[in-house]
Amino acid sequence: MHQVRVHLNQDEGVLWWAEDDSGFTGGAERLDELVDLIEEWADLEGFKDALEIRLVPALTEAPAPPSLS
Repeated sequence: MHQVRVHLNQDEGVLWWAEDDSGFTGGAERLDELVDLIEEWADLEGFKDALEIRLVPALTEAPAPPSLS
C-alpha cells in the first residue's frame, strides 16, 4: 500500500496539498483536481493499484511547502 497524505492549507497558496514519503508534493485549489493529479502521478510511477489517498485530520494541518505557495 502506498499512502499519500492530503492536507487542507490554512496559509497562502493552494487550498489543498499532498505529500508522500518518497518526495511527492502536489497542490490544487479543488480536492477533486488534487486527487486526479495524485492518480496521474501514481500511474506514471507504476503503483496506482497500490495507492491509498488519506485525508489528514484537521488537528495535524500543516502549511503547504514553499514550492506550492
